[in-house]
Amino acid sequence: MDSNKLASLLLNLAYALFLVFLVIILVESLPLRLLDPDWILTLSASLVNAVTIPLVGLGLVHLAVHFASEPRFQLIQQRLGRLARWVSLGFVLILPLLVLLTFLNGQKIDRANATQKVQIELKAEQIRKAVATANTPKELQRAMVALQGPQVTPADFNQPLPQIKQQILGVVAQAKSSFLAQQKGPYSKEYVPVFKQILRICLLSLISSFGFASLAWNPKTNKSLLTAWLEAFRSLARLLKLSGIKKSWSTWTAALRERLEANRVTKGRREQAKQRLLDENRLEARRKKEFKRKENEIRKMRQRAERQRRR
Repeated sequence: MDSNKLASLLLNLAYALFLVFLVIILVESLPLRLLDPDWILTLSASLVNAVTIPLVGLGLVHLAVHFASEPRFQLIQQRLGRLARWVSLGFVLILPLLVLLTFLNGQKIDRANATQKVQIELKAEQIRKAVATANTPKELQRAMVALQGPQVTPADFNQPLPQIKQQILGVVAQAKSSFLAQQKGPYSKEYVPVFKQILRICLLSLISSFGFASLAWNPKTNKSLLTAWLEAFRSLARLLKLSGIKKSWSTWTAALRERLEANRVTKGRREQAKQRLLDENRLEARRKKEFKRKENEIRKMRQRAERQRRR
């Protein structure tokens, strides 16, 4: 087998790999949902998971040109090298896209939590108004059924109306506190797997961009795009005098460490104040519960004494 036939086989294999990659991405992208964050995340994951296929195909193209440096092979290499530059740029653009996606998703979760909070506040206020305006246990029962609030059973009719109202308000306050405590913010532990996936996609996108840049060969300049980038960076580094940059970097990192330490101390103080407030609320709740229990015991003792007196 001569070099031209070997080069043709390598090119055919490269084309087959390119087609496999395109089929994978096309199938994963259907149906198109350009504004859907889940669709963008899934497509980005598919791109970085299958990126080795076109990288190997592009490497086979360069290998084919190495074996047979005919003009038609060099033309193919030049065209694919030009395309690789754009693909490299596309993988770089995945990074800000995912950062924006994370930000928008966080806003979406915050808005959903705020909407749910408003709804629960409105519901609690409606129940409180109904409790305040009810004049009999039956009227209170009908109001709770209409508002889908805490149930008032016929067995509760034997209790005084103020006591029934107090029980309902207690249940509403407890349900509201429980609901608000269960709300999860966009940066809570439940979303850590999603952040890990986004970080993985970003790192692989950056690596893929460098991979395509290193294979974006230009036969005219006999350089790759990555080589051109490195030469430009070296020139820029010489112009900016690296010693001054290092000094500025040290100053900036020291200030950043001080700021992070101050934020950590402030956060610790806030957590301590929050814990003290929670402890005080729990203590106050226990005191109210104990007071109510003693009040009930006194009321029962009075009722027994009243029954004995009547006998």
